[in-house]
Amino acid sequence: MNFRNIAFLMAFFLVQVFHAQSEPMLPELSAKGRSMQNIIPTNWKILSKASGDLNGDGYEDIVFAIESPKKKKYIYKDSSDSDTLHINPRVLGIYFGKRNGKLKKVLQSNAFIINRNTPTMEEPFKGLQILQNGELQIDFYIWPCRECTTWSSHKYIFRFQNRAFELVEYKKSAAQRVSGDEMNYSIDFQNKTLKMITETSNEDDEREYKETLQKFELDHLKTIQSLGKPFEWEFQQLRI
Repeated sequence: MNFRNIAFLMAFFLVQVFHAQSEPMLPELSAKGRSMQNIIPTNWKILSKASGDLNGDGYEDIVFAIESPKKKKYIYKDSSDSDTLHINPRVLGIYFGKRNGKLKKVLQSNAFIINRNTPTMEEPFKGLQILQNGELQIDFYIWPCRECTTWSSHKYIFRFQNRAFELVEYKKSAAQRVSGDEMNYSIDFQNKTLKMITETSNEDDEREYKETLQKFELDHLKTIQSLGKPFEWEFQQLRI
């Protein structure tokens, strides 16, 4: 089985587990507030936060990922063993700054900031940031277990346009521990291009580099809300 198939099957396995998790009942964030402190529910933990101008109006906006103090319990089972997974539900919040100094909620997602899905999985959420051009970047790192031979990093880049946070770019980098093979994807949804770079070792243990660029058709851009959770959208043989 080649590296591409391994990476795809790993992603397929992950999405099956994500589907198996039931949606937790989470509180509705305040519609308005003067600071992050009076928006975030009591005792919730801030996982990552950023501030900047997301909509180009000159006022400072905020985005944050928070985690509930209440753990949710899952009994995880595979073909040979079972274990208990304790996780805390998570929420993504985005607020626009207003002229009067207040913050107004524009988005709440109870699904996009994923947690671990097996007891042996590394923390998948690696943070968020507002880039200098006002785009929102959310990062994930998928390593199902310390014995697993494949891991991958993922960057989702959203731009506020058409009254929504639309996915304008996605980047994936995957590596295989045993062979050292690497695959890197960069998708520009605005210009409808997919760049793929592969680095593999041949029989002489020499590194081979290959880069391809292809065009694709797309009727409309995905948004944070329409994506739902990461890795559930199948696009160009990738789970995004």
